[in-house]
Amino acid sequence: MWPLIDLFGWYVPSYNIFLVIGFFLGLAVLFLAARRKRVALDFLADHFVLLFIASLVMARLTNVLIRGYGLLDVPFFWRDTGFDMLGGLAGFLITLFILTRRHSEQFLLWLDLTVLAGLVTLFFHHLGTFASGEAYGSPTDTFWGIAFTNPDAAILTTLPIHPTQIYAAIITLIVFLTAAFIFKKEKTPGHAGAFILLIMAAEIFLIDFLRDDSAPTIWLLRFSQIFALGFASIAALFLYRLRHSKQALHETDLLSHSRRS
Repeated sequence: MWPLIDLFGWYVPSYNIFLVIGFFLGLAVLFLAARRKRVALDFLADHFVLLFIASLVMARLTNVLIRGYGLLDVPFFWRDTGFDMLGGLAGFLITLFILTRRHSEQFLLWLDLTVLAGLVTLFFHHLGTFASGEAYGSPTDTFWGIAFTNPDAAILTTLPIHPTQIYAAIITLIVFLTAAFIFKKEKTPGHAGAFILLIMAAEIFLIDFLRDDSAPTIWLLRFSQIFALGFASIAALFLYRLRHSKQALHETDLLSHSRRS
């Protein structure tokens, strides 16, 4: 596709451009979502550096471990593929959970805000991988198959392959619109964030069957699929507990109403 873009004589990786756009649009969504829920962003601002470092370290550490490198290779991210997105997400969520518990903040509310904003960045991440040829799919006979003929792309093929990056981008956009509606209508925090984690985990698990790039496998599944199953389990548990709590609260309200009557 277009792995490099000419910006005033400088050839910049297109993935980096998409990622920067996604990052700033994600921040805009975060501010708008926080404003709707009347949440001050002081807590996130105070701990942004720690959350960023934890995500970065976990993303790098996960990448090193699943590819069989030694721990001494952790600092030298430029020597190989660098970072693992799911590992970074895990590091962010774990750190966010610890910080919210320590500072008496609502974890589920911050989960809604940050994951919703993160979807925007993830959408542009998928567009960037499509432009650079990363995360490419397997050969296909479908009419929408795409050939990557640019020699600078991560994959060079004249045979049509599944545009798995576009599949992921479309699903991410649909999930974002649905989650934004849930976030707007649902008063109990956690529903939008858990929904996002569950559906995106399912998307990763299914689309990875169509990918053809090299990746470590466990029990015939890509490592990202194993990771996705873990996220799906946690998200399903969140949704179950939220539904159970809501049902219990509803039953309590009915009981109180009947007693007053």
